[in-house]
Amino acid sequence: MAKNYTYVKGAEYPYQYKYEHMAVTTDCVIFTYEDWTLKVLLVRRGMEPYKGEWAFPGGFLKLDETAKEGALRELLEETALETSAIRELGVFSDVNRDPRERVITIAYYALIKPSEVIGGDDAEEAAWFPLDKLPQLAFDHQKIFDAAMERLRRDIHFEPIGFDLLDDTFTIPDLQRLYEIILGTKFDRRNFQRKVLASGILEEVPREEEPVIEACEAPMPMMMADMEFDMAEPEVARYSSIIAEEAPHKPKKRPGRIASLFRLNKEKYDAMKEEGDKYEF
Repeated sequence: MAKNYTYVKGAEYPYQYKYEHMAVTTDCVIFTYEDWTLKVLLVRRGMEPYKGEWAFPGGFLKLDETAKEGALRELLEETALETSAIRELGVFSDVNRDPRERVITIAYYALIKPSEVIGGDDAEEAAWFPLDKLPQLAFDHQKIFDAAMERLRRDIHFEPIGFDLLDDTFTIPDLQRLYEIILGTKFDRRNFQRKVLASGILEEVPREEEPVIEACEAPMPMMMADMEFDMAEPEVARYSSIIAEEAPHKPKKRPGRIASLFRLNKEKYDAMKEEGDKYEF
């Protein structure tokens, strides 16, 4: 069998194969949840190809790093965002996906709390985009985004990924809204609450005291003694009675009604995953 390589003694890479080599890149799909809106992180490309267009943070992999290390490096260089909680999404290898050369990309995704991002390296700008306002994406990044959403909808049934986007404590309406956005459906409020509480994965956060909500106080009319009138006494009396009838009453303080706060019972959730339970609503 004929050899398909040449050995060059003393070369940095002595085994030189005859077949072509492909370039490898990484891309990161990063989600956050802010103002009751699911958002994704994009960068505006500062060089060709697709200069000025939006894409996911990413770039070419170096020879001395793993794919995950390369993804985290590019994410930090292009957005100033630092995280370690990324998961491999998949490999995208369409032959013509990159006009520069034959390039395979390994995509990752993550869910993080809202964070400030700043464009850097070869990214002119970095910004969070609501999912319903995504611009046209460079390369095959629309395909990568669709795969990330499909993965997100699948994982949310088996892992506490939704809780990664919420504050440490949250209300059940907050949780319901997030799940509706991700799954693209509407849930009955009472049914959702009943099922999520019955699952045992939430524990209520005790409140030390209930806040008091005060209505806005409208400005009171001027006192009659402070007003000057150029009218007869009967007219003054009639005008005084009109003001008294129309003057708003000072509101009284009343107990405020606010939703209970909950947090994730991770021990219970981990037990559900080990048993293979699906988190259905």
